[in-house]
Amino acid sequence: MPIYWTNNSIPELAELPIEERNAVWRSHYNLAFRHWQTWLGLLICGLCAVAGGFLGVAIGSKYLGLAIGGGIGGFIFGQVLISQIRPYLRQYLAEKHKREQPS
Repeated sequence: MPIYWTNNSIPELAELPIEERNAVWRSHYNLAFRHWQTWLGLLICGLCAVAGGFLGVAIGSKYLGLAIGGGIGGFIFGQVLISQIRPYLRQYLAEKHKREQPS
């Protein structure tokens, strides 16, 4: 499974200019929340933060634990979010390609 660190590392967005890449990402972001997997990823993010807080208390630094747990959960959520957005991005690019074809 590939890991996507930035919008530029998403294959569907990689070839677009940065302004268009960011606009397409913003316009498709909310579509991912139509899927239960995205909501589950968000729940996992929160649970990781809470677990990190508990572990942080055990080692004497609650906020460090929260930060580490939240970071891990945020990473997981980001990967799930991207996996749910990619089909919408492919559809957008296919439609864009059709519009750009000479008649």
